[in-house]
Amino acid sequence: MTDIAKKIFIIGAGGHAKVVLSVAQACGCKVTALLDDAPAKHGTQVLGVPVTSDLTSLPDHAQAIAGIGLNATRRAVVARLPDSTNWLTLIHPSAWVGPEVEIGRGSVIMAGSIVQPGTKIGAHSIINTGAIVDHDCTIGDFAHVAPGAHICGGVKIEEGAFVCVGVSIAPYLQIGAWSVIAAGAVVLQNIAPQVLAAGVPTKIKKKLTGCAKPSGSLTASKARGQTPLSHW
Repeated sequence: MTDIAKKIFIIGAGGHAKVVLSVAQACGCKVTALLDDAPAKHGTQVLGVPVTSDLTSLPDHAQAIAGIGLNATRRAVVARLPDSTNWLTLIHPSAWVGPEVEIGRGSVIMAGSIVQPGTKIGAHSIINTGAIVDHDCTIGDFAHVAPGAHICGGVKIEEGAFVCVGVSIAPYLQIGAWSVIAAGAVVLQNIAPQVLAAGVPTKIKKKLTGCAKPSGSLTASKARGQTPLSHW
């Protein structure tokens, strides 16, 4: 393995990147640096790790994880970076991940979260702190299940959807691509793509525009032979 391949970079240096860095450190990873396009952050540190330069400095074949919470931004940044990037999958040691779970490259399972058997999580997705994803769910690429969300069994969350803090979703429902479910909502019906839904129970509040186009499947780490980094 080359020296570059041994180095690990966090993409981004904001609040979400700080949490991603903490997961990497909890997994025993030694992160080389954080990269961010904001010049004001260069020369600073996050949890003792330097923010060195912008994204163009990411070497070919480097190991990296995207520390960007906004789904469309995360997708756009990943698309900018070299195809040779080795995207890591991180699972916090305090998370519980059941058998027959597939997790895509670049995805992060945060502290205290639970992912039950048979669930499939796409690439570059986030299961955030204390979220619960029950059996046989499907989480699409670039989706985000926020802290404290409860996803019942058999739910399908499509690409880029954002399930906000404290949301509850009843079993076997579908959340459309690039939709947003507002904080504290209770979902009792399918949600169409590219809408904002809120309330108890949810109602569609408005149509969203400017969402990213579907990326196509980014194969799960299991299929690519990548082993997620964790201590579980």
